[in-house]
Amino acid sequence: MIELLNIDNMEYQKPERGVDFVYADCIYEEDDFGWIYRYWNMLNPNSVFAVQTDYHHVSETKLYMDRLSNARLLSWVIYKQEWGGVPKRGFAQKHDDILIYVNGEDFHWDASGIQIPKATAGTAFDKKGTGTKTPCSVWDDLGNFSTVSKERIKTSDGKNIQWQKPEKLLRRLMTPFLLPDMLVVDPFMGTGTSGVIAKERGCSYVGIENNKGVFRIAMKRLKGKEIVG
Repeated sequence: MIELLNIDNMEYQKPERGVDFVYADCIYEEDDFGWIYRYWNMLNPNSVFAVQTDYHHVSETKLYMDRLSNARLLSWVIYKQEWGGVPKRGFAQKHDDILIYVNGEDFHWDASGIQIPKATAGTAFDKKGTGTKTPCSVWDDLGNFSTVSKERIKTSDGKNIQWQKPEKLLRRLMTPFLLPDMLVVDPFMGTGTSGVIAKERGCSYVGIENNKGVFRIAMKRLKGKEIVG
């Protein structure tokens, strides 16, 4: 089941079955965290809530989420990209922060699908002999998602959609937590990359996007449908 909604995300009502995974690439300079409270309270027990933000509000976001009922920070991921401008003074901000919270200890976790090569493969330090490992919380190996990437989705006038996230990022982030038939909700859907990963995992998906033009693109990408009018 894929449900796409062109509404304000505060209008969405908790589904009867509850929600198993929330991914939110939120507006990074938005001061109102009311949407977090709303969607956190839609979660089933032992579910996952991942918020992607940056240095503008990661501290405020963490402080807010730490106060939520039964919330525990599982991982703080740094997603690094080495492209774009640099300041004349100081260190360039070249990463996003992804805060992953859980509301119980019995959440699903299977990292077998996101293993990466181990530097010690084939040596005595590769205790398990697999030659692979689960990535740590600093993701500096995914490469840049530049404005000229082939995956970039453009508007009808040829401009890149702002804030689009690459599939390889969300595949690593979401895959370990998802089982078929879980419900994934994205209150800031954008072009629908989270929906692509949810479909791959056999999950149900609700994507919410307030911008009509971007919503049209997500609808075509995820459901193959054009919106008229």
